Amino acid sequence: MYKNHEYLLSFYYRIADFIALNAAFFIGVYLRFYSGSSFDFQSEASFELLESNYIGLLLFINLTWFFVSNQQKIYDLFSFTSKYRYVFAVIAAIVLQLFITVAFNGLIKTFYSRFFLLYTYISFSAFLLLGRKLTFFLYSRKLKKKKSQNAIVLMGAKLQLSEVEEFLESNISTETQKLIQLDPTGIQLQQLQKINKEFPISELYVSLSGYSEDEIEELSLFCDNHFIRLRLVFNWKKVGSQNLSVVNFNQTNILKLSLTPLDDQYNAIVKRGFDLLFSLLVAILLFSWLFPILAFAVKLSSPGPVFFKQKRSGLNNKGFNCYKFRSMKQNAEADAKQATQNDPRITKVGAFLRKTSLDELPQFINVIKGQMSIVGPRPHMLKHTEQYSNLVGNFMNRHAIKPGITGLAQIKGYRGEIDDFSLLQNRVRLDRFYVNNWTLFFDIKIVFLTVFTMFQDHR
Repeated sequence: MYKNHEYLLSFYYRIADFIALNAAFFIGVYLRFYSGSSFDFQSEASFELLESNYIGLLLFINLTWFFVSNQQKIYDLFSFTSKYRYVFAVIAAIVLQLFITVAFNGLIKTFYSRFFLLYTYISFSAFLLLGRKLTFFLYSRKLKKKKSQNAIVLMGAKLQLSEVEEFLESNISTETQKLIQLDPTGIQLQQLQKINKEFPISELYVSLSGYSEDEIEELSLFCDNHFIRLRLVFNWKKVGSQNLSVVNFNQTNILKLSLTPLDDQYNAIVKRGFDLLFSLLVAILLFSWLFPILAFAVKLSSPGPVFFKQKRSGLNNKGFNCYKFRSMKQNAEADAKQATQNDPRITKVGAFLRKTSLDELPQFINVIKGQMSIVGPRPHMLKHTEQYSNLVGNFMNRHAIKPGITGLAQIKGYRGEIDDFSLLQNRVRLDRFYVNNWTLFFDIKIVFLTVFTMFQDHR
C-alpha cells in the first residue's frame, strides 16, 4: 500500500466531495420543494420532484463531477505549483460542473428549478470546503494519535534537488510528512534503514546525475524491499521543462518528450469541444445581428470586399486562409507590409474594428473549419514566420498547436504591430508557455480576460 499521506488524503477528499455533492443536492431539494411542517413524500411538491426526473439529475451530476474533477486534476495534490492554483482549479471545477448541468437542462428540455440549482451549488461549495477541512482535521488527529508521521527523503546534491525541495516544502503538510535531505556522499543504505524505522519512508527522490547505474540499481532494490516509491530526478533543464512520459521497449526505458499537452488525444478532443461549443454560442448571440451590421459598415467605408483573406501559418506550420473584416483600403502591400500605428491605409471603420478586435470576428469561421482554435498563439503571415524563426530560438514550437483568435500574449498586452525585438521575444515566450501548459481552465480564463482587454489600446 502507498504510504504517502498526501495521496491517501486526496482519496479521502474525493469521498468527502461526493458526500458534499449529494448532501447539497438534497439540501437544494429541501429548500426548493419543502412545504408544511414535515417533509412528506406524498405531498404535491414531492410528486413534482419525482415527476421532473430529479433523481436522474442526481445520477447525472455525480457522473459529471467524476469526469470534471478528474479533468481538472483536483485530487492530484502534487500537480499544482501553488495552493492558489489549486484553489482556482477547484473553483473552476465547480463552475464547469454548473455550466454542464445547465446545458443538460436545456438539452433534454426538462426544466429544473433555477432556485434549486442555485441552492444546490451554493451548498456544494460550502460543504466541499467544510468537508475538506473536517477530513484534514480528522486525518491529522488520527496520525497524531498513532504517531505515524512518515518521511520523504531527498538524495543528491542540494543544488540539483533545490526545486524539488522547494516544491515539496510548499505543498506537503508537515503534520503528515517529514522532509529529510541526506548527505549526497555515497548512497548510505544504513542511514535510509535508520530513517525508515523511525519515520516510514513513503518516497525517495534521487538525482540521476549524482549516482552511477549500479548505485541506482541498489537503491531501487532497497525501495522494492521496503515498499518505498522511488522518484528519479531528471536534471536536464531545457529538456525537463517539456512534458515527459516513459514507455518500455522490452527492457529498455524510453523518455518521450511531448511538444504539448494537446498531444494527448483526450485533451485535444476537450479543446476541440470547447472551441465548437463557444463558436456556437457566438454564432447564436452575435452573428445573427452584429455580423451583418459590421459587414455593412465595412462595405460603406471604402470600395472592396467585406472580408480580408490572407495566408497565415497554422498547425505544424501549414498555411491556411485566415479571415478578417477588411479594415484597410484595398492596396498592393496588404500581404507584404504589416499594419502600423496611424497607418494611412486603415479606414475609420477599420480603426474601430482593430481597436476593439472585432475585425477578428470572421475567424470563428476558421475555428469551425478546424483551422484555428479560440485560444492559441496568433497566426503570422508566412513571410513573418520565416523571418521570426531565424531571430528567436524555439519559435516554431508555437506552431505545435492550432493558432488562436486570442491568446496569452494578447491578454498580457502584446498585440498588434511588432516593432521591437523585445516585443517579439516576450510574445514568443508567452506563446510557448501556453503551448506547454494548456488546460481547459487556462482557455476559459484567457477568454474572460480577453473580453476585459478588448477596448484597451494595442501595444
